Amino acid sequence: MNWNARQAITSGFAVLAALIGMPVASAGDPPREMRDLVRMPQHELEALYLASPPAPFPSGFLPGRAIKSPGSLQTVANSRMTRLVWQGKFFRDNGTMINRLFGGVKAIPADVYLGESLIDGQPSLILDYSRSKLWPDVRDEIREVSPGLYLGVMYKGKPVASQKMFFALDSRK
Repeated sequence: MNWNARQAITSGFAVLAALIGMPVASAGDPPREMRDLVRMPQHELEALYLASPPAPFPSGFLPGRAIKSPGSLQTVANSRMTRLVWQGKFFRDNGTMINRLFGGVKAIPADVYLGESLIDGQPSLILDYSRSKLWPDVRDEIREVSPGLYLGVMYKGKPVASQKMFFALDSRK
């Protein structure tokens, strides 16, 4: 599907969502909730990520939402289904992080540090899974898109990594 067709479909769904009272994120407004990020199309997520500063090192558990195929008809439903498996990330004070799965199981650790983004070479908080047995070829990057709300990008593959999906994390209690 070309960009113009995708834009027309996305705009059509925004109008429909507004008519039935469903909240829709606007490109000009900062996202207030994870659901705002989940509903954004790919180009808006990329623009938001590029315009945002690196995330400060979080502490403790941050609930998360997966954002696969942004802007598609399946994105919101897929995010809800994925939440049954992946609930978010638990950041430790020792410079590591571990994912929270299946209602509390902690698995798939990563080292956390400030580094260069694969998208634009600018600073991002990097989650490096290279020491993980399950995902040694995965890398996440995180930037803060509004206070306490983070947008992440997941990459997979070595030596050349390709972008797999976005995700959102929320540190606000």
